[in-house]
Amino acid sequence: MRPLEILTIILLTGSLTALLTHKQRKTYLYLLFATIVAMLIQHFYEGNRWQFAFAIYLLPASYVCHRFQENIINSITKFILIVWLGLAIIVPWAIPVFNLPNPGGQFDVGTNTFHWVDSSRLEWFTNEDQSDVRQLMVQIWYPAEKQNNNKPEPYLDFIDLRAKTLANAGNIPEFFPSHLNYISTNSYTGLPSINNDNLLPILIFSHGITGSRHLHQVMYEHLASRGYVVIAPDHSYDANITIFPNLDYADYRSDITGHPDSVNIRSMQMNTRAKDIIFIIDQVQKLFSGEIKSTLNGKINLDKIAIGGHSYGGATATLTSDLDNRIKACFVLDSWLSPIPNQTIKNGIHIPFLFMGRPTWEESDYPGNYPILDSLMTNSSDPKYRLIIKESQHLDFSDIPLFSPIIHYVMDVGTLPAKQSTTLLNNLVYEFLEKYLMNSSDLLFNDILKNNLIYKIN
Repeated sequence: MRPLEILTIILLTGSLTALLTHKQRKTYLYLLFATIVAMLIQHFYEGNRWQFAFAIYLLPASYVCHRFQENIINSITKFILIVWLGLAIIVPWAIPVFNLPNPGGQFDVGTNTFHWVDSSRLEWFTNEDQSDVRQLMVQIWYPAEKQNNNKPEPYLDFIDLRAKTLANAGNIPEFFPSHLNYISTNSYTGLPSINNDNLLPILIFSHGITGSRHLHQVMYEHLASRGYVVIAPDHSYDANITIFPNLDYADYRSDITGHPDSVNIRSMQMNTRAKDIIFIIDQVQKLFSGEIKSTLNGKINLDKIAIGGHSYGGATATLTSDLDNRIKACFVLDSWLSPIPNQTIKNGIHIPFLFMGRPTWEESDYPGNYPILDSLMTNSSDPKYRLIIKESQHLDFSDIPLFSPIIHYVMDVGTLPAKQSTTLLNNLVYEFLEKYLMNSSDLLFNDILKNNLIYKIN
């Protein structure tokens, strides 16, 4: 919970204790007044959210009990008030306004979002419009000069639209994810990029199906604060929602469960994603030349391009690594490999390759995922790494574990504490890129591989 929420809950607990233990009337009223003041201050400075409604409505309920104490306060009333207080504490704790970890690098993190249109490709997801071309929303995080008095970017933009689609995806009420509007990042729009003698290396990251460019921001900020330019698209119609500048949006159209032509559809989908990444690399070249105006003009290293991805995005990264020789290193996070063309599995990956994943896929919808990985690794050349993260599940390789301390009970999240899993993931990715993209010392990467949460398969 946020600091003022905690203060309010403490005062509320004190006032209710005074009421139920029959303390002096003044004690209860003083604490009630202090609770109201704290709640008003909290509402003004932190913003109100539905999870705090139990605390808000407990105030008038307790006052009614105070006014008619002799008549209505009995064992049943006490039980109800205590349960109510428990909900007032547990609900905002279980569904918090969480903080993104401090990136910890030497630089501030700047960010900009671009609307890029690939007029050479028709959009096959929109057969109803034969003239529709492929368009993407692409966000870039980069190392920036330190600035003061800047307001950080929210974790999610266009929260009203996103809350609706997130609710539909999770079969929950639309108001449920609205509190995400209060979550801030450590990134700032429009900051000037750093000026130094070295060009900045690039990472392009691809999200999973129903995912979003926003769901790996802890990793993006970690890398950007250490000198990397991180580029992440929303793959239109694969993402949960892609919102364009004119507020038109691409909804999620990738659910093909039970479709008789699902294999061919996934093949088309994978090719579309790979072409998205290739198109982005072409746009990055325009960023360097100045054809696309940006604070990064002339500052990025076109010879130091890596790619990464989670789940279906990991398959995207693997395929694109086979198709585009401008990519110099690849890592994938619990990648779903079944959609990768057989030819790519047979070809293998012949740049530095890192796979990080959960212990098993046998209980998933794709139990044959790791046998495919076995074939890919056999056909790939060194350096290659297959790392199993103990106690992890599919969504541990994203920001999702930060969303709730009890999220592993309701989603595909393991039992690792969120801070521990994100720190391990960030360090592995950074040191892998430092060793194989930047050709730095391998000592730190080798040390991380000794972590007792990592099981290495050669």
